[in-house]
Amino acid sequence: MTCILRMSLKPCLLLILTCCLGCSGGSDVELGKVTGLITMNGEPLADAIVVFKPAEGNPSTGRTDSNGNYDLTYLGNMPGAIVGNHSVRITTGQPLGEMAGVNADTDFASMDSADTIDISTPPVESEADVTMRRARPKPKKTGKEVIPAKYNTKTELQADVTDGENVIDFDLSID
Repeated sequence: MTCILRMSLKPCLLLILTCCLGCSGGSDVELGKVTGLITMNGEPLADAIVVFKPAEGNPSTGRTDSNGNYDLTYLGNMPGAIVGNHSVRITTGQPLGEMAGVNADTDFASMDSADTIDISTPPVESEADVTMRRARPKPKKTGKEVIPAKYNTKTELQADVTDGENVIDFDLSID
């Protein structure tokens, strides 16, 4: 009886060990902690979105505080950015497209149907494909991005992230 019990425990223990190792959540990328200051014409730039995009891998993002300081986060919960060279984009986050005016507080349930886009050919749904349908607001005219394109959509900014602490400041200027 003991022999049978031991034989049935070994596969269970092996299965548990495999699951624990497979779900360890460890990161296989080397990150460097990145902080800095963003200024425009010498003045701190508040509420700017900072994106560090490496040649390979996921970008890191951050938002400046009221004093222009930022900290980067990788994949939403790990501080830092992938070690290496990055293309850097800085924007105020002004919505420039069809989602203008939509934020976390938008109430789609009480949205007037005249304010939504008509979908002439909706996606095909099957039992295996459950498509979420939601109201999509019409494109709206928005405020112009105050940061020049050479710092965001056509960025010329580059930064090297090394292992350890990195303080990377940017002083933007409007030509």
